[in-house]
This record gives sequence, structure tokens and C-alpha cells, in this order.
Amino acid sequence: TVFGAYGIAVDPRHLSLIADYVTFEGSYRGLSRLGIASSTSPLLKMSFETTVGFLAHAATAAERDSLASPASNIVVGRPV
Repeated sequence: TVFGAYGIAVDPRHLSLIADYVTFEGSYRGLSRLGIASSTSPLLKMSFETTVGFLAHAATAAERDSLASPASNIVVGRPV
């Protein structure tokens, strides 16, 4: 694997989770700022990249977060 060449061990469950996330909507979604932007969770978006931009948009649009994603729970200090 790509990771093995660098001596990095990755649990296959993590790779499966990533594959599920990027194909969940029936097509490929990039695991990047643009792919994350389609998420409904403002806290999930802020945990990835460009935090200030996502925060400003969420605040001005009065977006709410249901705390359904592990990332959003980690941001607010709740156990996952």
C-alpha cells in the first residue's frame, strides 16, 4: 500500500470508514475542503480546514449543528 512504503500502519477499518464517507451519496465526494463543504454540520466543516471561513458563514447564516458527527462532538468536548 501507499502507507506501507513509508512504514505507516493503517487499520483497514479506518480506510473502510473513509471509503464509506466519500461514496455515501452514490458518487465520489472529495475528501477535501470542497467535499466537506456539502456537509450539514458546521462544526464538522470547521474541524477540517479553513476554520474561520466556515465559522463566519455558519454564524452569519445562523446554522445549527445537531452534534450527530463524531467530529462535531469532539469539537464541543463530548465523548464519542
